[in-house]
Amino acid sequence: MVTAAPELKDKQQSFDTSIAEVPKCPETVWNSENIDLAAVQSPSRVLPVEITAADVPEGMSQEEFFRARRPELLEQLTAGGAIWLRGFDLMKTKEGFASFYEQLELEPCQDPLASVGARAVVDKKSAMYEAVNKPSRAKFFVGMHAESTYKRTNRLGAFVCFKQAETGGEFLLLDGHKMLKDLDPAVLRRLYDKGVRFSNAELPFFDFLRTLPEPLRPLKEPLKGVFKAVAQVAVGAKIDMELELRWDENEEDGLRLLAFSPTQPPVNRHPVTGEPAWFCNVHSHSRYLRDGRDGKLVESSGASKLNVTNMFYGDLSEVSADDLKHIDEVTMKNLVYVPMEKGDVVLVDNYQ
Repeated sequence: MVTAAPELKDKQQSFDTSIAEVPKCPETVWNSENIDLAAVQSPSRVLPVEITAADVPEGMSQEEFFRARRPELLEQLTAGGAIWLRGFDLMKTKEGFASFYEQLELEPCQDPLASVGARAVVDKKSAMYEAVNKPSRAKFFVGMHAESTYKRTNRLGAFVCFKQAETGGEFLLLDGHKMLKDLDPAVLRRLYDKGVRFSNAELPFFDFLRTLPEPLRPLKEPLKGVFKAVAQVAVGAKIDMELELRWDENEEDGLRLLAFSPTQPPVNRHPVTGEPAWFCNVHSHSRYLRDGRDGKLVESSGASKLNVTNMFYGDLSEVSADDLKHIDEVTMKNLVYVPMEKGDVVLVDNYQ
């Protein structure tokens, strides 16, 4: 770690939750060419598959149960998309949760978003992260998203509840197969043909260039070039994503640098089954949908100052409000609320 003054060191820690001892998540497997969208079938499954402690045979420990059922559980997860494990005592502690996924031989990896500090680290050794829990996000409805970036995706994820919420706090699931089938074919075709592009962060530190004194105004464009070049190097060194910085300027937001991921498809095939599924973070990234749900972000802290997101077509043209509203309606219609209690775990296949 680079030596720095205490204030900057603290800021680095708050923004970066990478764990040197734990491998990074695998790179995202993209396989989206020539998908026949019209041939997509509506799945008959219901998310999530439920397994309870009552399923453990008498005389068998919960650890032995998971170890013995490992092949079957992983097959169920691939077929069903998500498994809700209910009423188990084993996963009520960090140590028990770590033992649980050791029995399933799940290899921990870093959070795909570790380099931007979206989640706090709970246990470095076991690569456990806390759910997004920032004051600036306290009233936010967390929109549906795959646990992925353009660059990295952990195919399987295990989400545990160590403390049940007094109200709300349900874990949210969305079947990517149902989403694909229920979207209006014209909306889906536009998104698939054009691709989508996410603005993953913004650097809002440059508005002073708009109010330079008259004698210095000719320096605005040259300074923009310098600041962009420096910021691109800094972002590339710090953030484990493929990001392109582009200037954006308007009266509401001022002058800022936006960090864009490469163009990507909203539909992707599963790396094991080959089945296509909705694979698009629009519901959590779209500024239009987010502002409509939660109101405009007026206060931020830590990395939240940078993590202001939006989504566009691959050519950076705007997705219409009507299309975004339709995506929102289909998402909410298919949303599954999982009221987790202490010790419950939801296993998720992020590619579906």
